[in-house]
Amino acid sequence: MLQRDIFINEITKKMKSDKKIYFLSADFGAAALDKLREQFPKNFIHCGISEQAMLDIAAGLALEKNKVFVYAMAPFLSLRAIEQAKCGPGLMNLPICMISVGIGLGYADAGPTHYSNEDFSCLRSIVGSSIYTPSDNNTTKFIAKEMLTKPKFSYVRLDRDVQKDLNPKINSEDYKNGFKIFGKIEKKKIAIISHGKIFHDCASAFNKNKYLLINLFRSKPFPEKLVKKIKSIEKFLVVDEQTPSGNLSSCVYEGFRDKKFYPKIVSKSLPERYFFENGGREFLLNKFGLSKTDLLKATKDF
Repeated sequence: MLQRDIFINEITKKMKSDKKIYFLSADFGAAALDKLREQFPKNFIHCGISEQAMLDIAAGLALEKNKVFVYAMAPFLSLRAIEQAKCGPGLMNLPICMISVGIGLGYADAGPTHYSNEDFSCLRSIVGSSIYTPSDNNTTKFIAKEMLTKPKFSYVRLDRDVQKDLNPKINSEDYKNGFKIFGKIEKKKIAIISHGKIFHDCASAFNKNKYLLINLFRSKPFPEKLVKKIKSIEKFLVVDEQTPSGNLSSCVYEGFRDKKFYPKIVSKSLPERYFFENGGREFLLNKFGLSKTDLLKATKDF
């Protein structure tokens, strides 16, 4: 099942007992969205292709003590409505959950206007935001349930494609920590940090007996317990589908720095330029050095 549908289904379930939940959308075409709209028409607002207005409406509803969720495609929710995100949930500290779909190269078939290569850095820069990038269905459910029980200003980054389950699954303790470590830490010198869909590429490329794999599904606030667990690791490869400025490796460096931990960090990400190349997600990942072969080579170049 799509991450989007999993998240929306959890909201729909909760709406049966909580009439203070409102769902605002700037998109159509999702089966789960149709179901929510049919069951709770008074708590669903379709705002059209007007992400800025949607955030302003959400702010008004949140000021009236409602639990508010807004949903749109990642490149438009993050960039077109960034001032509203700052002035609404940011400046006024309102518990609005922004749900985006199609992060990174998720809409690679639609061209550069739909590539979402800066959303992570943009929303991370807003004071008070929490950033989540789940790689599997289980984590997506955990995030949805938290946003329903403990509403806060959050930006949830969902992939457009169906995601494989992680093995072993992320459990409630992992979720509380904000990360999941795969493999044993002892005797490891190199760790791979990633999130979202591309974490699965890392998991299939790197042998867990040789490399430590870290799924950093909550990047802000940066997990307090992570550094304490991995202080013996000397080198980190950080992988994500964003441009370099303010990306996941920047986030990891800042999180480590705050704990006075200074290992070697190498970033593998998209290039610092806009590109018009097309041909699908895998084609673009291969072109820009994010294939499994490229990732393995990066660790050998440490």
